[in-house]
Amino acid sequence: MKIKKISIFIFAFFITLFFSTNYSLISSSAATSGAIALNTTTSYLVKGETTVLKVTGISAKATWTSKNKRIANVSSSGKVTAITYGTTTVVATVNNKSYTCKVIVVDPSELYLKPSAEIIMVGGKEVTLNPQSYLYSTVAIQKMGITYEITGNDSIKISSAGEVTAAKAGKFKVTAYIHGKKFGTVSITADDFKGFSDSEANVAVEDTKEIYFADNYKLYDKLHNEDVNVTSSDPKVVEVKLAYSVENLDYYYGIEITGVADGTAIVSVNVSGVKRQIKVTVGIGTTVLAPVDAVKTGNYTGYTGNSLETLKWVRKFIDSNNLMSSSVTDREKVSIIQNYLIQSYKSNVGDTVYKNSISRILFDGDGVCGDYATTFCFLCECIDLPCYYVGGVSDNGRGDGWVGHAWNKVQVDGIWYYIDTYWCAGLHSLDKYYLTTDLWSDHKVGEGEEGYYSDINFSRYATYIYDLG
Repeated sequence: MKIKKISIFIFAFFITLFFSTNYSLISSSAATSGAIALNTTTSYLVKGETTVLKVTGISAKATWTSKNKRIANVSSSGKVTAITYGTTTVVATVNNKSYTCKVIVVDPSELYLKPSAEIIMVGGKEVTLNPQSYLYSTVAIQKMGITYEITGNDSIKISSAGEVTAAKAGKFKVTAYIHGKKFGTVSITADDFKGFSDSEANVAVEDTKEIYFADNYKLYDKLHNEDVNVTSSDPKVVEVKLAYSVENLDYYYGIEITGVADGTAIVSVNVSGVKRQIKVTVGIGTTVLAPVDAVKTGNYTGYTGNSLETLKWVRKFIDSNNLMSSSVTDREKVSIIQNYLIQSYKSNVGDTVYKNSISRILFDGDGVCGDYATTFCFLCECIDLPCYYVGGVSDNGRGDGWVGHAWNKVQVDGIWYYIDTYWCAGLHSLDKYYLTTDLWSDHKVGEGEEGYYSDINFSRYATYIYDLG
């Protein structure tokens, strides 16, 4: 019986010890649940501002100290007060362990705004306010909690990152604050770029035309800089650049378009992310084949009026004389062409509907030496006969001396010959100035003035296209 009582006592002792130990463990765990830390490790304040620091994860009371009380002091409860500008460290000590918070008392006078632009486009790319400082780093500035106030335009929105957007035009001011302390104000203008005064534009080939921006809008070069871009969807049809003006201030008032070839293109002006477009029709608005190719293929799409009439006549002349046939020699082909030029010479020297060289020579026989040389080159190219345009001077023996002149050089059966189609036509002769290997003594070739027509009369436009009509 005594042994039984001893056993019960020992059992009770261990039960009591077990629960006592576990209660101690549970109590200790509750007191230190979670990681022990300060509620923040960096705090930006302005002079006179306060913040409360707390140690989380433990219920034990902390002891608080500031390493530089002249900059910021801290109360026994963790309340930090900013005294003057500078940086210090506040230390919380708990159970002989220290936890620190870096306190920066910011001087607002060391901050300023440097916006990315003075003009913002309605519906366009944002303008960044870019708060700057020579004292504080960009990373530090981003953590300071800067806020902004807008006056003058209720459509303005500013993101937390300081990015400004506008929904309507008008001037406005942005004032920046750090914790209620003002440090900068900037003025910005919201512009509404509506595009062009016209919805479409027409320009002749080789002509230039100005198109104004709508509402007399002005793009100021110094304000917009690289944020302005102008492009053509097809530079081979129309070329474009900004139209520039100097009146007190430098600005662009519109665009200048130049017709390059018949067709259509879209011209775009992009101003700070706002794109406006205008459709430009050049000439007849249809892309056409070069005249030589049009004759060879019989495809005259896009040609009208006298130009179309001329191309069809040339093709008929070629076909009716078998000028594309190998059964006709090169010499015979040149003879047929020159004889026609002789026959038609001065056939009509009065009023004419034909204004350009090739059409006027073929239909009226009226023109000067350069017109004849151009026409001969064109006809030869249409039948794949190599031909040069030659420029220089000549002396016709009438006492005029050496004057400007033009003639040709053509390859006949593999040999190059000089031919003065204008003088042959005027003299009604296939004699002295017809197919000679040596240049005549009364002709002199100008420097660099002998070559294919497209090289001698270089143009960005299709060869011969403006010699028709």
